[in-house]
Amino acid sequence: MKVSVSIVTYNSIDDIDSCLASFSKLEGTDFVLYVVDNASSDGTAEHVESAYPWVRLIRSERNVGFGAAHNMVIKQIDSDCHIIVNPDITLDASQIPLMAKCLEENPDIVLITPKVLNPDGTMQYLPKRRPTVRYLMSGFLEKRSERFRRIREEYTMKDVLGDVNVDVDFCTGCFMFVRTSALKECGGFDERYFLHFEDADLTRMLQRIGRTVYMPCFTVTHAWHRDNSRLGKVFFISIESMFRYFMKWR
Repeated sequence: MKVSVSIVTYNSIDDIDSCLASFSKLEGTDFVLYVVDNASSDGTAEHVESAYPWVRLIRSERNVGFGAAHNMVIKQIDSDCHIIVNPDITLDASQIPLMAKCLEENPDIVLITPKVLNPDGTMQYLPKRRPTVRYLMSGFLEKRSERFRRIREEYTMKDVLGDVNVDVDFCTGCFMFVRTSALKECGGFDERYFLHFEDADLTRMLQRIGRTVYMPCFTVTHAWHRDNSRLGKVFFISIESMFRYFMKWR
């Protein structure tokens, strides 16, 4: 099956080499990788252009947000499967043909989300149940009481996620392996979300077409860097996206 990949970068020069190296083994196969740079100021776009001539680079004149940048690629691809990837992801590229085969053999599945690991090999509980106010508030309060910690663990499916396949309602945007026809049918990401909740929203739209499944036989590593200087701004963007999500799906 023909596979395409889109990676959105924003001042990602510290991560992009490891990420692209993960996919470089697929060069020469029926595979194309796009990097959409959201007006980085650290030289990310220039580095990708000079060091990775096999990558199709798209330069955005401004930071248009996560979903809108991925949509620049989604609108033009003609692949069978499309991978949405964060620049701080690394993986064994030999898994990609196996994921494609899995979609080919299971026409009811439209999205695969893998087991996501920290660099030390421990698990990140990123696939979640459908967002609710109760679940989201537990994230702010989980360190204050055992009750809120249990609610948070319920939201992140710690009681369910393991070594068996599970249908999930909220697949993480750090790595999504999606059937391209389904992605196009739902129109890609809703560009009203600048950052956060666009992956929950896309998962929900895709569920109108088919199943969205956590498959732990596939694994990726997520460095998950946090820019502390931007946490305040990102927090307010997240709150805005949360309200947008609840207004859309009420």
